[in-house]
Amino acid sequence: MSKAAAFATAALIVLAVPSMPAFSEPAPQAAPAAGPNPARLPDGKPNWTGFWVPPGGLMDSYRGPGGLDGYPIGPNSGILKDPTLPEMKSPYKEQYERALQALAKGPVPDKVALCYPPGMPGMMGMIYGMEILQTPRIIAVTSEWQAASRRIWMDLKEHPPAEELDDSYAGHSIGHWEGDVLVVDTVGLRADVPFQHQVPYLHSTKTRIVERFRQTAPDTLEDELTVIDPDVFVKPWVKTYTYKYRPNLRLEEYVCLDNNLNVDAEGRQKF
Repeated sequence: MSKAAAFATAALIVLAVPSMPAFSEPAPQAAPAAGPNPARLPDGKPNWTGFWVPPGGLMDSYRGPGGLDGYPIGPNSGILKDPTLPEMKSPYKEQYERALQALAKGPVPDKVALCYPPGMPGMMGMIYGMEILQTPRIIAVTSEWQAASRRIWMDLKEHPPAEELDDSYAGHSIGHWEGDVLVVDTVGLRADVPFQHQVPYLHSTKTRIVERFRQTAPDTLEDELTVIDPDVFVKPWVKTYTYKYRPNLRLEEYVCLDNNLNVDAEGRQKF
């Protein structure tokens, strides 16, 4: 794991508390904000600016300076095929099954462990959480994990022509509002970016991702993510991510190359 994953210090704010007499009562603490304040921006749209984490993610698994509970891999690890994954077509189906069989025997090569960006849609898993910075023209989403970042262009109605669009890890995203729902359309994903990096499968350049972000409670944001790839799936793959607002956390620097325990001294993956 990287230094940030090994010690899980990223995104945690540690407060120095002065010693107090045993008989002293603790100082009153202000209740954390239930959600971004103000709840709406001047243009009337929902305000999601701030830091959000997935429930049950690594920020909820922190175990102090000694480390944290990691995700098991290898034989009897409990990693199974994603139950939301629809039926796949050849040759992608066979490639994915081989990846599952290899993982059952032990760790498998993982480009993300070598500090490649997780890309879309993997980065929306967020692990450590994400920062949203919102303006009328641009919505920036940054995952602390691998410092993965994407821009949702709110001032564009269409994607650039395919011949002018350079495929990338995060792709090209344009968004618009349907009431209080943010609809995001993403194309231009690199075909060599593996989805689900621990149990990877490849995809085609025809992949399109449509997301519908909605606030289901003052402190809860939901991303219903649909992956459309007619070369890979018999029907679209729909997956929902949920995030909780955490006003006590903030985005911190994540440097994957710093103390990366997944590689040896020469930079080669250990497994």
